Amino acid sequence: MFKTFVSEVRRRNVLPTLLPYVGLVWLLLQVVSVIQPMLNMHQLVGTFVAIVLFAGFPVVAYLSWYFNFTWDGLEPIPDLESGAPSRFGKRNWLGLTAIVLLSGWLGFVYFNEVKQDLVKQEEGIRQVKSATSIAVLPFRDLSPDQDQAFITEGLTEELTSLLGKVSELNVAAASSTFALAKRDLTPVDIGRRLQVDTIVTGSLRVTGNRLKIRTELIDSGDGMTLWTETFNREFKDIFAVEEEISRSIVNLLEDRYLEAGEVTSAAKTAVTDAYVMYLKGREQYRLQTTEGMKQARKYFEQAIALDPEYALAYVGNADTLLMLEKGSENFGILETDVAIALADNSLAKAITRDSTIAEAYAIMGRSFQMQGNLDEALSAYDKAIGINQSLAKAYLWKYLILSELNRQSEAFESLEYAYSLDPISLAVLHNRAYELSRLGRNEESAILYSQVIKDFPQSPLGYAGLADLHFLQGELAESLSFWRKAFVLSPENEFYQKSYIGTLITLGFVEEAKNLTDDPFYEATFLLAGKRYETLFKVVDEQIASYPDDPWVKFEAAWYQSLVGDRALSSQIFVDAFPLFNEEELYAMPMCSPAIEIAWAFKYSNQIDKSKEILSKCESLYVEAKNSGMQDNFVDHLGARIAALKNQPNAAAQQLKKAIKNGWREWWTGQDPIFSELKTIEEIESLINLIEQKLEEEKEKARLILHSSDKQQPAE
Repeated sequence: MFKTFVSEVRRRNVLPTLLPYVGLVWLLLQVVSVIQPMLNMHQLVGTFVAIVLFAGFPVVAYLSWYFNFTWDGLEPIPDLESGAPSRFGKRNWLGLTAIVLLSGWLGFVYFNEVKQDLVKQEEGIRQVKSATSIAVLPFRDLSPDQDQAFITEGLTEELTSLLGKVSELNVAAASSTFALAKRDLTPVDIGRRLQVDTIVTGSLRVTGNRLKIRTELIDSGDGMTLWTETFNREFKDIFAVEEEISRSIVNLLEDRYLEAGEVTSAAKTAVTDAYVMYLKGREQYRLQTTEGMKQARKYFEQAIALDPEYALAYVGNADTLLMLEKGSENFGILETDVAIALADNSLAKAITRDSTIAEAYAIMGRSFQMQGNLDEALSAYDKAIGINQSLAKAYLWKYLILSELNRQSEAFESLEYAYSLDPISLAVLHNRAYELSRLGRNEESAILYSQVIKDFPQSPLGYAGLADLHFLQGELAESLSFWRKAFVLSPENEFYQKSYIGTLITLGFVEEAKNLTDDPFYEATFLLAGKRYETLFKVVDEQIASYPDDPWVKFEAAWYQSLVGDRALSSQIFVDAFPLFNEEELYAMPMCSPAIEIAWAFKYSNQIDKSKEILSKCESLYVEAKNSGMQDNFVDHLGARIAALKNQPNAAAQQLKKAIKNGWREWWTGQDPIFSELKTIEEIESLINLIEQKLEEEKEKARLILHSSDKQQPAE
């Protein structure tokens, strides 16, 4: 084979053709090297000529296999067997085209790399560190009156956003850097807390219409300064400075080069005053108060009035409008439909003017989410993440939807990414601690909740989280203590009040619970706890008469009947309520309730096929929850109820035992109609007695807590 190839090379005169070409290349390169400096040609001229000549070598080699190069042109080489000139057919042309394209592409790539290296040398920029993550700290305000914080914080946010869009770095969320910067930590300490490789810090001084920005890039491992630059510009040039800083950082930390003009700030506007109004709006937004949100809206509207084409101002306005919706905690002043309509209108104007703003799609997703359009919301969040892979809030909001859709593994993955970007966020910390508890990682969960209390001492979320964690572990007395602390910090919060009252009722402290509320919401619960069943059933019958199409009113009535009343009537009410629930309500996890109770009702009324259909769906969700790694006594209890409805007493007992071990303490377990046929089984009966025993133990502990003189009583 090799001898044949060598023989063909000789016959086709390949080497006699290539050697003159090599000589020609050498000669031309010598000529270029001489005339380039004489004529003051650009440095890249010689490189370009060399690349073209070298790229031509494989083309000449390919052609020399089929043709002799003569002064009269290309002569086809005769075929070895027939002696006739070889035909240069379609396949040969395809081969030649492929070689030309490949050689040209390789030459282009190499030329581009040489060009980038040359530009880096001219700019004095080279890669100083291979990094995967970065945080932008708030710039220090060195202005004479120290009144330009809204500009320094805006600069921090914009650099964070720009780096998230144009770099391949994981960029820590600005909210985390703001939170840590308030604690007088050094930049290196902040970098280590955020677990980033590098930090951007600096200072800003505004004097009249002039600004001076000094920027430093620091290695968070050893604190060494990797790069520093000072910019003295007019204030209107702040966008160009932001773009230049971002471009320089990418070129310093990544093995690629961004040319001038490749980075564009979304905050750019032709009207400087509009930008000032936008920054003041962001300053008010960060206060996270109703008053701040209202003021932020005014500033964003002023920015739009000054520059009707200012896309980012429309985005800020839309975000604020949704935060002012009545369903939003602390900020609600607008009706939901009004807030959504106004926000959607503002978003449409923003995207028409600039379709590359990641925050616009994230807020659009939130609008869809508020309207219940979860698929559209997920699509919008993915669009936002596609533009800015470091947009932490998009990952957090995506997690909330995926959780609602029972896509637990995907939800936790999204939450973990949000945590990696925004580890000081109150919402991210709280939700991550909650998910860790659901996965049975209770120690890690407790550490995170304690971190929330340390980082945000005035927030009730850390105490509420620990209360929920202890409740899930069956430590009801400890749970009661933490619910009370959360309630003291936020006495107007209905959820904390209901959780505190609910725990009191579970522990049997009904009178103490009554002293905390006169809300008619608790009337039926208090009647049940007080064993005033006749009055209880009159109340729920009146509620059904008043709200005949409310599925939850019927469910509550059916549930009370199933526990302490007429189970035949209970099953009928459950069946009547069934068509009134939507799919998401019906199969809500982790208890698959009210579907599991309705499955019992269909079984009780001998509609076995319908019962099995509903039960099968609950079983699928149960398996999915277990496969996702969820360690939750509610899920274990669901497994026990599924086994009971399938007439599998041994499996039901094992699952109930596991649920109790993991913290199941509900007082109504012994009256649960689903277990009614199994109560005569000795193991089931002993497990129900065990629940009652553990409840008594927790009640004694709680009594000490309630009567402890050093505990503050919650406000009514």
